[in-house]
Amino acid sequence: MKPVEDAQRPRVVTPFPAPKIMDLPQFQGEHQESLYWGTYRPQVYLGIRARTPQSLVAGLMWIGVKDGRYFVRHVCQDSDELSTYSWTHHNGRDYGHQVLIDHCMTLATSFLKSKEDGSGYGGDWTVRIDVKSEK
Repeated sequence: MKPVEDAQRPRVVTPFPAPKIMDLPQFQGEHQESLYWGTYRPQVYLGIRARTPQSLVAGLMWIGVKDGRYFVRHVCQDSDELSTYSWTHHNGRDYGHQVLIDHCMTLATSFLKSKEDGSGYGGDWTVRIDVKSEK
């Protein structure tokens, strides 16, 4: 057979006959609840949400100054020219700490989640933001 003929033939994809991993018993109950809230918003400097379609969304946005012009910071972009933005500590579940350096300003964010008696589903969480300016 020629490669052109192979590309035009319809492909049949048969799904593997197994349950989804998150539907398995070991991923239910406390494990599933412990992952309910977290830093699940990609492409933003800090974003918190629950693992549900209609979740409350929280995040970080600030105004930076470069060459006398103001810029809104929220979505991670190379054009922002931050010298540092990354999680320095994060366990993917309960806590995280990151440092963002935006020219002469340093932002440190910390995320902490705990599950105590009286907590709602998924536990309670908090974010702390420390800002230091060189000016």
